[in-house]
Amino acid sequence: MSTTTTSSTASQPLDRRRTVIVVVAAAVLVALGAWIGGKYHGMIDLRVYRLGGDALLHGPALYDAKLPGIGLPFTYPPFAAIAMVPLALAPWGLALIVWTTASVLCITQLWRASLPKTFWSFVTQRKRTAVLVALTIVSLLLEPVWATIDFGQINLLLTAMILLDLIRPKGARLRGFWLGVAIGVKLTPLPFLALLVVTKQWKALRNAMFGLLATIAIGFAFAPRQSWRYWTEVVFDANRVGGIAYSGNQSINGFLHRLGNTASWVQPTWFVASVIVGLGVLWLARKYWLADERVTAIAVMALAVLYASPISWSHHWVWIIPLGVSLIRGVNRVWGLNPAVVAGVLWYGLFVLRSIWWVPFRDDRELDWSFWQSIPGNSHLILGLIAFVVLAITSRGLTRTDPSLR
Repeated sequence: MSTTTTSSTASQPLDRRRTVIVVVAAAVLVALGAWIGGKYHGMIDLRVYRLGGDALLHGPALYDAKLPGIGLPFTYPPFAAIAMVPLALAPWGLALIVWTTASVLCITQLWRASLPKTFWSFVTQRKRTAVLVALTIVSLLLEPVWATIDFGQINLLLTAMILLDLIRPKGARLRGFWLGVAIGVKLTPLPFLALLVVTKQWKALRNAMFGLLATIAIGFAFAPRQSWRYWTEVVFDANRVGGIAYSGNQSINGFLHRLGNTASWVQPTWFVASVIVGLGVLWLARKYWLADERVTAIAVMALAVLYASPISWSHHWVWIIPLGVSLIRGVNRVWGLNPAVVAGVLWYGLFVLRSIWWVPFRDDRELDWSFWQSIPGNSHLILGLIAFVVLAITSRGLTRTDPSLR
């Protein structure tokens, strides 16, 4: 009996090592594939990140720098530019491979963190590796995921950082800190702080604020003038990041601008709608958190970020990975396995279809959409609303857990 136990224990490090090797190899292959597939001359957002790091090193001023040939500016806080200095120093080909590999590995981590323990309980270590690799590769078909890879965006890294940080046990060291760092890199995750407030996660909130303030302090320490300019001027300029009415902006603000563009009612309507959506999402996220459904609570909270943000590009919607798992689990809990499978196929399948690009876009052609064109053109928003409604319905049977266990 002891021999068997020892053998099993000894094999665990080997299995884990094999898992890491297989997953990293798959990610590197995808990165190399992206390079071979033409991304060597693309990935404009990764180029913008490198532009920010290079501007800090050599000038011009960070928020005056523009990407040659395209004119895109750096729009993130100064801390993000500081973090991108190593990428700016690396040769472009190496930066592309490292960045894409890291993004693909984050897809794997999102699946690993989102799938429940009950799923893994009947899957062997070897099969678990195969499942994760398969899910990672298939996920590249999802519009938000591929858009992130295609542009060299940072969304997969930040999403994994936030999810893996907040699902940790209550007493985990510096839990919430990495959420604060994520906010310091890109302000869009800011509403997650509200989830910590309504669920009374005071230590995590303290750590998140510490992480955020640390990024601001580092920014002022290394780039004081640019930090002052960002926090007093750039941060308030929503037009700096692109056309609000563009179909790639799948937020309430984008939807309303496609209806009325510069009409006087757009901004106040966006504010009121964002408040209503935010309160509704907070209520539902809190309900799931108190039932110890952490992944679902965090994924639901992401809807507030996506809907209420002035700009939510389609690649911000990589949250559909944990949100889809939560949707499947909710449907399975209330209506059974077969409807859950159908819900999962429909959820991920509709994002594979990339319907927001079926209709005319760019150069303000979104302003002339017909009613029927606006359905696929706003499909991310529509699917998010459906997910919210379904998760609200399936939350009825949830019971609160002991607060000391959360």
